[in-house]
Amino acid sequence: MKNFLTILILGLSTTIFAAHHEETDSPESEHEYNFAYNSTYTIPAGSQPQRVERSILENLATLEENGYYNCGLLRHQFGGERAYYSYCYFDSWEHFGEINDSNAPAAREPNQLYGDHSDHLVAIVERNAMKRTPYVLRATYSFGPFLTINEMRDRAKMLFDAYNEAFEGCVMAEHAWGPEMVWYFYCGYESYTDFAKKSSALGDLFESGLADAKTDIRNHSDDLMVRIK
Repeated sequence: MKNFLTILILGLSTTIFAAHHEETDSPESEHEYNFAYNSTYTIPAGSQPQRVERSILENLATLEENGYYNCGLLRHQFGGERAYYSYCYFDSWEHFGEINDSNAPAAREPNQLYGDHSDHLVAIVERNAMKRTPYVLRATYSFGPFLTINEMRDRAKMLFDAYNEAFEGCVMAEHAWGPEMVWYFYCGYESYTDFAKKSSALGDLFESGLADAKTDIRNHSDDLMVRIK
């Protein structure tokens, strides 16, 4: 893992990390948007989603006070899990260390309102989405274990380019630390009419080339989400 992390940091510290940012981020243009802290909170059966939502929003406010920035919250609409998905950006592992070393854990944890919970630290490989949209597609890809890390990256980039073109700007993130060796594509859309247009464009790109490409996909999932924050 240490060798992989060294390769990841060296490989991604070049032009890949140009400081792209959303229209709403102009006051924070000094940030680099190199990494993200992603969390998933499942909604327990019989619970009130609004209570879970309020709890996560309070947590995001605390994370921003602690030094993370441009946090956001998405809620399941179509896909695998009935869950909330949060994210916060940080600039570097040194920045991550400063945040977490200067903020001690709470002496008393609040009541847990969510079900399962997972965290994933990811590196932002490309950031082409220039504004926040009411809806977000998250596509998750993992690849065959017989591939090298760079071969997996090549497969991810090939697929991402199609999403990026069809949705007119997406974000690609790759695993750094956490539960699974995957690549995430985040693509925004303004409405489901807009989604229909962009989905058709993506389908055309797949049929015109990717359907016959050797992608070596191991697992894939899609989640359509609505933005809360």
